Amino acid sequence: MDDDTFNIERQYEPAPGRWRAGDSMDGDNRKIRVHLWHDTVSRWFNRIVAGGTDTMGTVHIVGDELVALAAALRLAQVRHKVTIISSSPRWLESAERPLAPELGATLQIPSAWRDLFAKSGRAMEAELVGIGLNLVTEPDTQISSSMADISLPTDRGAQIHTVRDRYGHRIAHKWRDVLDHADTIWQARRQYGVEHAVTSRPEPLPEPLHVDLPSPLAELSADETRLAITRIFGCWNLVGPDGPTDLQPLLTLLNKRLTRRGVIVDPSPNDSPNAIIDTTAPAPRHSRWHRPARPWSSPTITVSTSSEMPSNHGMAHQLDWKAEGLVETWSWWDGARTHRICHDYTRPIPNPELGTAWSAWRNRPPMVWRQEGSIPVLAASPASHGGPEPWARLLTGALAAYLTHERLTGEDIRPSNKAIGAAGRPRRSHSSTDRVSTRRLDR
Repeated sequence: MDDDTFNIERQYEPAPGRWRAGDSMDGDNRKIRVHLWHDTVSRWFNRIVAGGTDTMGTVHIVGDELVALAAALRLAQVRHKVTIISSSPRWLESAERPLAPELGATLQIPSAWRDLFAKSGRAMEAELVGIGLNLVTEPDTQISSSMADISLPTDRGAQIHTVRDRYGHRIAHKWRDVLDHADTIWQARRQYGVEHAVTSRPEPLPEPLHVDLPSPLAELSADETRLAITRIFGCWNLVGPDGPTDLQPLLTLLNKRLTRRGVIVDPSPNDSPNAIIDTTAPAPRHSRWHRPARPWSSPTITVSTSSEMPSNHGMAHQLDWKAEGLVETWSWWDGARTHRICHDYTRPIPNPELGTAWSAWRNRPPMVWRQEGSIPVLAASPASHGGPEPWARLLTGALAAYLTHERLTGEDIRPSNKAIGAAGRPRRSHSSTDRVSTRRLDR
């Protein structure tokens, strides 16, 4: 049974309270329930036999990267007519500026990717096996600076043990405090923009922890969110028979799914939408009293290949802190060539697509609706409170899809809504919540 048939059967299986064979009923109640049953069968016939569509609404999504991709797939799966307004989506390998090099070769929070696959069709692992790939744990990251270098595992206990062996008990205790505070930061942040759509200015995150640590531990501890999710969720690579690869295969699989779900990619659609999702970051705000805000800075990214065989055929992930900043490198052997992706933060370049270099996280733009004429427009981008990380953009797209579906239908399809049941069939919401399933995120 293919994935489409499986999901359709689950979507339209009789719900509690709906007529089943052997039920007794009479009068108007019988007529209503028989009508509902016939409606279900009609939809099933349109989807499977006649190849027809039963659309809920027309949605235009402005953008060309992960937020747009995630929102489009989820909305198309629940029968919205979706058009992505773009001339060259960046998830295509042939794009003018392909997205894969920007993502690097490490998969963080794989549950964000798994959930997108699950909510739009076949499971991610099954899709990967179909193209000869598996998701495996990344080898320990090599971390270095001008002062020292260290190979650091992701597991908490293993990290503390490694730091104690290298720097002694005093530094190990300090590192334990850093890990604990990083967890606090993550638990605070995941409530806003990750599990919950931020519609107003949130409470500030806990203040950073300032601890005297030797290099390169000091540099590594500066990004507490990254430190926490790396430890909690691990780091993962796509690996096939010939060795590791980057994340382009995931993007290619999702692009094929766009086609199967009937999503249109068109820079100038002719139809009129019922709602628009704008996934482009807002321009920096200007004020006559302050200097214009600076756009977000991204590293200079280079991609190269060579015929020189590396000493390690697996994924080599290197964090090298120089005086000017971080240089992050992935290198791997595919059986014929060595591939290399380099993110050089010592040569930052402005990237308005990721929004403004905000003075504080809580100052990011909320995910709110505005009106353009009679059409509601939802702002949801990498500049939102979820953040610019790849996993965060996927979750921002999920939240945008939930808000849009509820706006158009009144139905709450969030995983936290227990009324939708195991089959994922939406039920009319009486008390809505924006929270994404914590259990699912932690898997």
